Amino acid sequence: MKKNLSRVIALALLAVAGVQTVDAQSQVANNRRERILQVLDQSRPNAYVPAAFFLHFENKLGRKAVEDHKAFYKATNMDFVKVFYEIAVPQIEINSGSDWEKVPVYGEDFFAPQVAVIADLAREFGGEAFVLPTVYSPLSLAHQTLGRGKDFKKLIEENPKAFGKAIKNLSLSIENYLRSARKAGADGFYISTQGGDGNSIPEKIWKEQVRQWDKHVSEVANEIGLINILHICDYGTPYKNAEALYAYADYPASIINVPLKFSDGSTLNLKEAQQRFSRPVFGGLERLGVIAKGSIEEAKKAVDEVLENAAPNFILGADCTVPGETDWEKLRAVIDYAHTWRQTHKK
Repeated sequence: MKKNLSRVIALALLAVAGVQTVDAQSQVANNRRERILQVLDQSRPNAYVPAAFFLHFENKLGRKAVEDHKAFYKATNMDFVKVFYEIAVPQIEINSGSDWEKVPVYGEDFFAPQVAVIADLAREFGGEAFVLPTVYSPLSLAHQTLGRGKDFKKLIEENPKAFGKAIKNLSLSIENYLRSARKAGADGFYISTQGGDGNSIPEKIWKEQVRQWDKHVSEVANEIGLINILHICDYGTPYKNAEALYAYADYPASIINVPLKFSDGSTLNLKEAQQRFSRPVFGGLERLGVIAKGSIEEAKKAVDEVLENAAPNFILGADCTVPGETDWEKLRAVIDYAHTWRQTHKK
């Protein structure tokens, strides 16, 4: 039933996206939107392996940022346009737990410079590829609110309810961003969650004050977007093991982007992750591994290993943002190699 349902969903989304195809099950489409949507149909393997990598650009906002995004997308031949989020919320003077009450809800106007970048890229590429802006988590914005040099954990433990109110307001702020971005042409979103950040937030406070509002971001994206990627981010704070990831299985998203290594020394089984989430996985390569440091041939060997062990409908990428100095030509070579891998490696 699930397989049949996924096929119906994928083909229905093709119609919503305005993509015309003779047979989406048997043809490799020329349109990148269709290629991604076909991956959602888990009833059969994909002949084409979509791929994408992300890095931050020197120019954060404005026309130069748009040009950087355009150049990277064209140079790498990646399969969707990922728009980086580059606006930080203001720092607020928080000296005690009760000061979290000061955190406001930021309206759509606050996010206008970021939305302007999204609008330009949507006008340029929206007909051929999904435009998916990054969305930071409420917890990440709480860190920005406090700034560096203060004891985040101590200040939230002093008044968990006030912190919970701040998280709610930041989540509602993100909702304003989502809705504004969607109106500007975003097709969906690349949503980050950092609930495994155990070094800075106790599990009890996460469950009681944060999780519902962290999940709210995914729920809003699911309500308004055509397609969304849930990025389970372990930046700075690795998850203990794969089981810790499955706490997010109830977050709505079309595709899952997951960590590959864990603090207990174990590694992720990509096929198992896809089965447990009941959604395609995007990733497979470590952001600081061969894709950043190795040669093109070494990177291709890593792709071989990933695709030999991944589910047949899979999107190649990294577990997080690759370093800014990563060679674009190498990324292009790896992406092109992935695109034809199933044709060149038939058993």
